[in-house]
Amino acid sequence: MSVARNQYGNLGASQYDEHLMLRTVLLLAGAALLGVLLWRLGPADIFALVGRVGWAFVPAVGLYTLHHVVRALALQACVPRQGLLGYGDALAVRLSGEAIQSLTFSGPVLAEPARAWMLTRRGLTLQEGLAATVTEYLISAFVTAALSIGGLLYIVRAYNPPPSLAGASIVVAALFAAFLAAAAVAVARRLYLIGTIVGGLSRLGVLRGRLRPDMAWVNRTEDLLLAVLRDRPALLGRVLLIEVAAQVPLVMELFVLLRALDVGATPLSPILIEASAKTIGIVFMFVPQQMGVAEGTYALIFDVLALPAAAGFAVALLRRIRALVVTAIGLMLLARLTRRPLVPS
Repeated sequence: MSVARNQYGNLGASQYDEHLMLRTVLLLAGAALLGVLLWRLGPADIFALVGRVGWAFVPAVGLYTLHHVVRALALQACVPRQGLLGYGDALAVRLSGEAIQSLTFSGPVLAEPARAWMLTRRGLTLQEGLAATVTEYLISAFVTAALSIGGLLYIVRAYNPPPSLAGASIVVAALFAAFLAAAAVAVARRLYLIGTIVGGLSRLGVLRGRLRPDMAWVNRTEDLLLAVLRDRPALLGRVLLIEVAAQVPLVMELFVLLRALDVGATPLSPILIEASAKTIGIVFMFVPQQMGVAEGTYALIFDVLALPAAAGFAVALLRRIRALVVTAIGLMLLARLTRRPLVPS
């Protein structure tokens, strides 16, 4: 608590308390939704489904870990000074960031800056660390958006969901398409999109006092980001392929869980579920750990795909548990990483 308060110290105690209160309210609301869903779908049925998975949970955890193992390759590739960051350190930073995200309920808002700080301990400057983490995060977001668009539109066309759900799916797909288009224009024209947003927040008075940004520093950081996204197409293509490859273990994880649950899923089901479920982390980014909304969304997706809604809740719960296992690994790596001496930049 004191560490977090120190990080928010520039905002003042009242702003920190307001932020903490909001996160607490959202967490409690999510927990309440989780309880309601559990009760309505049937606790006995859900826990029976979870128990049915048995030892299949072990390869599921392994596949989720493999997802991060692959994404660590993308992080390593995004470092401006190639060869400076070893793969072992990249993996430790990747998993440590996941641990911070899980334990602080902060999502990428704190996890990505924390990864950047950890990279400074491996010899990068803060600008280089931020550029590497934001670049990797953005390229992953590009892949996520593209997969979500395809999955949502396919479900609308092939499964004929209720009009309200179909409309919401189309709106989300359109927003993702707009995000990809805006990113493409910003990269092609070398626009300082992040700098523009930060500068706008500063002019609006959102960023004040010691939080007022040094725009030259921000633009220099964005130059490092654009060096991958625009100036080195071969590197961008390689990182995109890595991020696409990182999605394969997640689909395979769903395949393993669905097969263990034996709920009549088709071979296409894991792909559609994964593509659709990716919207949860973006649309509900400010709900801590997407508590409740993840279980509800999975149940809804399963219902649309003519699968038991209780199985969707069970899969979401199992994925939450396996994330905690990886969080424990990340905590051990975080302790090791922060104990290691700082490498001079």
